[in-house]
Amino acid sequence: MNYKLPKKFKILINVTVIAIFIGYALLTSEVEIVQGNTIYNNNNIVQNIIPYETYEQVNNNLDFGEKRIIQNGINGLSVDVNGTNIVLQQPQPQIVEIGEKILYTFTGSLTGYTPYCDGCSGRVGAGQDVRGGNIYYNDAKYGKLRIVAADPKFPYGTILRLRNLNISEEPILAIVLDRGGAVKGNLIDLLFASNEDAPPGVTQSNITVDVIREGY
Repeated sequence: MNYKLPKKFKILINVTVIAIFIGYALLTSEVEIVQGNTIYNNNNIVQNIIPYETYEQVNNNLDFGEKRIIQNGINGLSVDVNGTNIVLQQPQPQIVEIGEKILYTFTGSLTGYTPYCDGCSGRVGAGQDVRGGNIYYNDAKYGKLRIVAADPKFPYGTILRLRNLNISEEPILAIVLDRGGAVKGNLIDLLFASNEDAPPGVTQSNITVDVIREGY
């Protein structure tokens, strides 16, 4: 009859063997030198820490950008005894979930404006002074975001991810903090620091917009 030890007892046995081996190595060593992840002693025994690796996996039910550790990493251990390497404990990788939850996605158009455009006051509709290059907003959860003007159907504080852009190789994470007389429907107006930076007219049609949060 085959009998398999429960996992916790296997771990206990492994830990016990490691502890005994390390204890013996240390007790019989007169000199010990530590260099990085390696411990040398005068009995020709070298103990090596095997660093664990970290892997990320997407969770579409976790809020966008949020990270959650679902398995803690544990370093492994090996020893070199007179030139022979023995692995006592394999490392356990750390597994981290990355949130990619998106409420919905739509196709829109992108334009650009500045605090100094005709009829602009230098402040966005939500009240922030955006002159002097202050075109970002620091959100408590999502960090540094570009500011955009959008249709009133998107409440202030709505967070959008703008993708498939001609002006940026990477998606732009933005927050709705402004309105505009011509900003209607699915048009998104991206704030730039100066008139020289802002592209004229319609920057791009058929951009992809992911709605990550609706309002604050």
